[in-house]
Amino acid sequence: MINKKLYDYRLKQKILYIDKVNPHVLQNYGDMFLEEGLLSDALDFYQKANYNSGMQNIKDIAFDRGDVMLFQQVAKALHLELKPADWEGIGQKAIDLKKYFFAQHALEKANNEEMLNSLKKIIQKEKDGKSA
Repeated sequence: MINKKLYDYRLKQKILYIDKVNPHVLQNYGDMFLEEGLLSDALDFYQKANYNSGMQNIKDIAFDRGDVMLFQQVAKALHLELKPADWEGIGQKAIDLKKYFFAQHALEKANNEEMLNSLKKIIQKEKDGKSA
C-alpha cells in the first residue's frame, strides 16, 4: 500500500516544485503513484524527472484505456506533435470502449468527418435502443 503521505497535496507540491529533489527520487515517486493507478500524479513526477520511459508507459496505458485527455497530456509532456493518425487511433480505441466523449474529442482533433459521422450514428443507435 502506498504511503498515505503521498496523498498529501502540499507534500507533493513541495517535492515537485519547492525542494531540489534528485531525479531518481522523483522517478521512484512516479513509480509508486503508477503502481497505485494514479496516472496523473505519476506523470507529474516523471515529467519533473525527465523520465521519458515512464511517460511513454503512461501514454501506452492511456491509449489502452481510451483516455484521450491523458494521452494528449502525456504527448505534450513528451513534446510530441500528434498526427491525425494518432488521434484516429485513440479515437477508435475510445469508440471500442464506448467512451464516446473522448472519441469525439480525438476525432475532432483528427479532423476526420467520416469517423465523426460514424460515431454520431453509433451514439444515436444506442440512444434509440435505450429509449425503446
